[in-house]
Amino acid sequence: MSRQIAYDPLHVRQCLLRQFWAQGYAGTSLSRLEEASGLDRRQLYNGVGDKRAMFLQALDDFQETAGRRFLSPLEAPTAGLPEIRNLLETFAALAATEESQHGCFICSTSQEDIAGDADVKRRIESYFDRIEAAYRNALMRATERGEIALKPDEAESLSAFLFGVHVSMSVLARAGQPAARIRALADQALRAIA
Repeated sequence: MSRQIAYDPLHVRQCLLRQFWAQGYAGTSLSRLEEASGLDRRQLYNGVGDKRAMFLQALDDFQETAGRRFLSPLEAPTAGLPEIRNLLETFAALAATEESQHGCFICSTSQEDIAGDADVKRRIESYFDRIEAAYRNALMRATERGEIALKPDEAESLSAFLFGVHVSMSVLARAGQPAARIRALADQALRAIA
């Protein structure tokens, strides 16, 4: 008979994500992961795997959560300019909160040495591609409904610009830049789609 797991795996994954998000891969020791999760090394290894496996799981969990929260509205068939405005306004508002201090976990990871790991790199590129594709979808849907007039190459260029703004806002928030600076980026992007 197999032994019952005496902890909530989802809770442990959330704890590991928060730890990696706050400290990064290099800055997170196994001791910190033990402390954050309330489990010892053996339990972590048996439940999730080694530190790298824990980190990959944290990246996947972040992508799923952040994608659902921020990108899903832009990916919907009904997406358009209001969804883009709402996301940029949300990012600007978040910049004035404590939540913004962590920025985007994927953006932060892209600046670490671990970003050279093939599995990590694939996750970073996939999420970045998803961000740009989400903006492109919303722009194309808006064009179809006459909310904005864009040729396909213009939609490509504007979605790349919005992707850049999106990532910049996240990086600046993590760097502790003033909310007004991040708000100015959002305002400039909003003018570009007006």
